[in-house]
Amino acid sequence: MRSQKIESIKKRFHREWLLIGVDKIDETTTTPISGRLIAHSPRRHEIYAKLLAIKRRLPVLVEYSEDTLPKGFVAAF
Repeated sequence: MRSQKIESIKKRFHREWLLIGVDKIDETTTTPISGRLIAHSPRRHEIYAKLLAIKRRLPVLVEYSEDTLPKGFVAAF
């Protein structure tokens, strides 16, 4: 799969968890800009299972495709 902007990947998968291999990062803000979709699922635990199965060490992003999290989830910064 080719590299795509993170925002365009998020728009393709409505209300799903995404596992993205990050190709390009904005160095000043450390924000991921583009990457390759590794997996997607409406179930977060499936994404974490895929993450644990990755053999190579590479920068990855686990993200929910919407701006608001599903009921019962929180984000910590």
